[in-house]
Amino acid sequence: MCSILNAEHKAYWKQLIQLAFPITMGQLGIVLMGVVDVVMLGQYNTNAMSAAGVGSAIFFLTALLGMGTLQAVSALVSISVGEGKPAQALVIFKQSFVVVGFLLIAILGLNYFLYSHFDWFKQVKEIQTLAQEYFKIASYSLPAVLLFNNGKYFLDGLGKTAIAMWVTLLGLLLNVWLNYLLIYGHWGFEPMGLTGAVWATVIARYVMAVIMLIWAWWHPLIQGLKLQSTEPIRYLKTILKIGLPIGFTYFFEIAAFSAALIIAGQLSALHAGAHQIAINLASITYMFVVGVSTATTIMVGNHFGAKDAKGIKRITIVSLQLTILLEGLFAIVIFLFKDIIPSWYTNDTALLQMTPALLIMAALFQISDGVQAVGAGVLRGMKDTLVSGVIAFVSYWMLMIPGAYFWSKSHGIIGIWTAMVSALTLAAVLMVLRLWRKVKTIHLNWE
Repeated sequence: MCSILNAEHKAYWKQLIQLAFPITMGQLGIVLMGVVDVVMLGQYNTNAMSAAGVGSAIFFLTALLGMGTLQAVSALVSISVGEGKPAQALVIFKQSFVVVGFLLIAILGLNYFLYSHFDWFKQVKEIQTLAQEYFKIASYSLPAVLLFNNGKYFLDGLGKTAIAMWVTLLGLLLNVWLNYLLIYGHWGFEPMGLTGAVWATVIARYVMAVIMLIWAWWHPLIQGLKLQSTEPIRYLKTILKIGLPIGFTYFFEIAAFSAALIIAGQLSALHAGAHQIAINLASITYMFVVGVSTATTIMVGNHFGAKDAKGIKRITIVSLQLTILLEGLFAIVIFLFKDIIPSWYTNDTALLQMTPALLIMAALFQISDGVQAVGAGVLRGMKDTLVSGVIAFVSYWMLMIPGAYFWSKSHGIIGIWTAMVSALTLAAVLMVLRLWRKVKTIHLNWE
């Protein structure tokens, strides 16, 4: 691998960071909504905190099917820009709303089914009812989640990544304020606990969706594109062809992590709480990788549209360098502060004793998690999404879920996390092999 300081890579480093930083901040805002719920509910009641983790995990299990599918919008828009046809982005965006409608009907039907059979998750009694109620109310926000992300991916593909950041940070502040009012009961509101937390999140998501769509349609850049001519191409099948594998990749991964949370919940509410704290922290560090991965997709898409194989190879090297640097740093920080971090979430003595061991495991999978995520981002920019889905299925469903279930019987919560580390390592190795082959032969796509 070329040196990080290689002069020919400096421009790519600059562009990658400029694109990735606002994406990362926006993604952190999304995750911090969940963290805020966990922290504020942890001060309210440990069972409510654990139930929010379970309910939220199951909600995102299905929501990410839609969110992942819509990432095709970002890839296609960035490719159209690279081809010198930026006005086609408007055609892609308009047609993507048909996909949003299809996804909304399908996922709401799936959510209703899961709600009706929530006992399948076999949570301990003190968590089961609360988590089911959280999931039901959170499902009301699904239209907002899909519409927000559709607007975000459209603007991301055009390189306008800062807009989603500001909208998300506004949503985070609104969520914190509404949590304060509704969880604990202030300004005349009755204390609602867990129910208040989820309603606060639902309201914040709808506000974010409205603002994002206004920006996506009335941004000055978009007004300029409306004056340009476009080609009458139908993108519906292309969006689904590229996007559905991405959606199922997220589904396989999140389903596995949700299964790990459910298995932890079957051990005890205490184990579920410790697991939730460690996963929340890992989610925060992962958002930096999501920022790099999404920015990489945009940059690779531009060069793929321009048929620039050399540029794609350089972006791949730079994105992996940045990922390893970031995730290595996060691993060191998590390990050094493993005994302090849990106190940010709770004052429960038992949780404070159990969680540090899980944070060590979280530190172990940082680099693997980052490499597999950024590798998938490179492939998305080249319209290569099917193999990533296969890698996710093999790693998470054939290794992680069975491993977590059986190893939890003999090693408890540590067994679950051993399965997680093993699956992410396998995913990283397989992704690097696919990435190496694809980038090495990319020129064949244009011959």
